[in-house]
Amino acid sequence: MPENRPVPSDDPVAEVLELTAAQEGVRYGQLLDPGSPKYNIAECLEIRGGLDEDLFAAAVDRMLHLCDSANTVLVEQDGRVRQQVVRPREPRRRLRVVDLTGTADPVAAAERYMAEEMALVDDVAAPAHHHALLRLAPDLHHWYIRYHHIAVDGLSGAVLARSAAELYTRAVGGADLAAVTVPPGGRALRELVADEAAYRASERFAADRAYWTGRFADHAEAGTGGGGLLRRRTDRDGGAAGGPGAGGLHTGETLALPVFDGLRRLAEENRTTWSAVLVAAVAAYAARVSGREEVCVGLASHGRPGALRGAVGMTATILPLPLAVRPGVTVGELVRAVATEMRGALRHRRFPREQLARELNLADGGARLTDLVVNVMGYDYALDFAGSSATSRLLSIGPVDDVSLFVSERSEGTGPLIGFDTNPELYHPEDVRLHQRAVLGFLSAFAAAPWAHPWTACPWSTSGRPGSCWPPVGAPNCPAGRRGAPCRRRSPRGCAATRRPRRCRTAPRCSPTGNWSGRPPRWAGR
Repeated sequence: MPENRPVPSDDPVAEVLELTAAQEGVRYGQLLDPGSPKYNIAECLEIRGGLDEDLFAAAVDRMLHLCDSANTVLVEQDGRVRQQVVRPREPRRRLRVVDLTGTADPVAAAERYMAEEMALVDDVAAPAHHHALLRLAPDLHHWYIRYHHIAVDGLSGAVLARSAAELYTRAVGGADLAAVTVPPGGRALRELVADEAAYRASERFAADRAYWTGRFADHAEAGTGGGGLLRRRTDRDGGAAGGPGAGGLHTGETLALPVFDGLRRLAEENRTTWSAVLVAAVAAYAARVSGREEVCVGLASHGRPGALRGAVGMTATILPLPLAVRPGVTVGELVRAVATEMRGALRHRRFPREQLARELNLADGGARLTDLVVNVMGYDYALDFAGSSATSRLLSIGPVDDVSLFVSERSEGTGPLIGFDTNPELYHPEDVRLHQRAVLGFLSAFAAAPWAHPWTACPWSTSGRPGSCWPPVGAPNCPAGRRGAPCRRRSPRGCAATRRPRRCRTAPRCSPTGNWSGRPPRWAGR
């Protein structure tokens, strides 16, 4: 099989660049946990229709050859770690073609291939990355893509996939790919690095620092990590979870199109974006489950200026949004407040979260600033390979400190993919899946609510049955035996305490709107 790893450059002078702040964070994190594959970001593109495998390989190889970030290694100079572009003069074969048509179950074989490969630990100093074209049938291929996060972030992955699709389409039309010299996205890595260096020396950096330290002057302990939402596991002492080399728990399903239309309706009524409505709904969910009126939602951001959206590299960061979710607030008021907070954060998106953590004297890189992270990937994944359509499926989004809810837009007329990425050392897979079901139920109710409706009046789902979508945090193995403790009994419909008409004698009472009355349950915030 061809080797994906970059080879030494035969250019007379190899380009050496500084690391971005985000790359420094990835390098440090990987060195602290060298045996973990959590910094793998992976995706599967299901291509249906005819595909010329030789031309596809040529397109992917050319794309990777032209991409600086796919050809970098870390070097040490003058006591500093930098990155060096080691691109050879001529493209070489880096795509693996794997024929699975002879297996008993090609789909299952493809899933095994991707799971096993994704569990491998890449070398942070010389990441190999991995591209494989899995042939399941003459008219069905899976393009498996895996990058190390030190070189590529989510936005860059979308840029590279689109570049390969465009190159393949041109090759099918008879174009000579050797004549293509423009890097994917039209921008070089040196531009991204130079822009960040200029930013850190500018007045804008100082203004961003003042904004974020001001927002968190009284919020140094703003978040709880995901502990306010999910019951943390106690059966693990820190080893890897979820199977050999597992980097995280990843669940996902399609958000129903009527629910997505409801989010967009609320956005239009409140003159904002559907992503702001989504964050508002997630904040309301977090407040209801945790029993707190103030939550901090992290918003994943590419952390770069608009002019460099096409540059391939690693600049991703998390923007912490401290939000007040008061009981008397209407859906519209909550959405507008969240939209205002998001606008302020996005204007200052380039300030690294790790830098903010240092300013606040936090030792965990800022991970505990947020209760959970929302990652809205609004990239256009409607890719076309010379008439053959491709559907994207995310496999891994990189490291997850605690809990992350991701939403990936897809082609028009299809609801987005939504799900959880969680740290397997902290949470049980069954708890994650049950919470995902509860989030989807609450989202459907929130999206259907009138904008003047109090958010606390939103039921757990549009079915009006709180038991069917009740968050299962307190259900499995929760403490019982005293009044006010959640019910111990496990139920596929959530905690048995919320099922009507029968009520557990020791359970906290639930109001008709679905809110806990009295003190929050003892699992909240842990």
